[in-house]
Amino acid sequence: MLRRNIIPITILLLILLFIMKPNMVSEGVFQGVNIWAYNIVPYLLPMSILSNILLQYNFLYRLSDRLSFISSRIFNSKYALIPYFISFVAGYPSGAMTVNSMASYKRINDREANSLVTFTNNCSFQFIAGAVAFSMLGNMNLSLYIAVPHLLSAILIGILMKKEIYNPYKVIINQKSLSFYKAFNSSIYKAVTSILSVGGVIVIFSVLSNFFINSLTITEKFFSLNPGLNHIIHSMTVGILEVTNGCSAVALSDLPLQVKLIIINFLISFSGLSIVFQTMAVINDFHLEVKNYIFYKFIQAIISVVICILMLIIFEL
Repeated sequence: MLRRNIIPITILLLILLFIMKPNMVSEGVFQGVNIWAYNIVPYLLPMSILSNILLQYNFLYRLSDRLSFISSRIFNSKYALIPYFISFVAGYPSGAMTVNSMASYKRINDREANSLVTFTNNCSFQFIAGAVAFSMLGNMNLSLYIAVPHLLSAILIGILMKKEIYNPYKVIINQKSLSFYKAFNSSIYKAVTSILSVGGVIVIFSVLSNFFINSLTITEKFFSLNPGLNHIIHSMTVGILEVTNGCSAVALSDLPLQVKLIIINFLISFSGLSIVFQTMAVINDFHLEVKNYIFYKFIQAIISVVICILMLIIFEL
């Protein structure tokens, strides 16, 4: 009985909590809307519209066919490089949006889509270099210690999942003449719908993050932990919920730079629950295996940390 009603009961408790703390809710909503309006919409919306237009034409797939000798051998998928590249430019959850579009146009099947989304839905280099390395850590050169482990770990996950990508048939589509007007209109509709869904997730998680950080701060006062350990626990728990706040907490802490880079690598590659829900929000054309996705993101985070440690040892930062 309780297990069956756990979600409705949780939602009711959250509603009561929101009613009791309207100021914290308002603050969280405004923070979420600002993140969405200033960080997500300017980069993700135009990229989503343009990529959706491209994905309706044969050009991008023909280009992938020419590069298939690379992609097929590494990932067992001709089209893996498309969402991987778009994600590299636009960041979370553009890789998932691209895979979803490819599934909707019947270029890939459900199994291939689930495999691709686990390693092609990644953080953008712009966020890593601009937001984290330059703005938070104050050194653009540190972006290499985050970007290389993150992107390389994603490729390694793709190689590990090679056997799971199974496409028993070649999808051959006789592309009819497609007017730019129709492609443009349908792309705007898909992009705006996805961006609004992402915005809703960001706002909700921003409010929850506000409550969580406040509760965590109160809890920390009751435990006399080592300051370094306290910073690690705080940044990790916040980052698992929402990656941007987690990276910011790490950067502002008194931890050694090497430890900061290791924790940031874990958080960015795991992506956080907010990104997981954003990914779920933009996928509607295939059934996402959520547990499988979270598991492989956790493995990617571990691999990213190992690569980061090796880089720190080799280059003696």
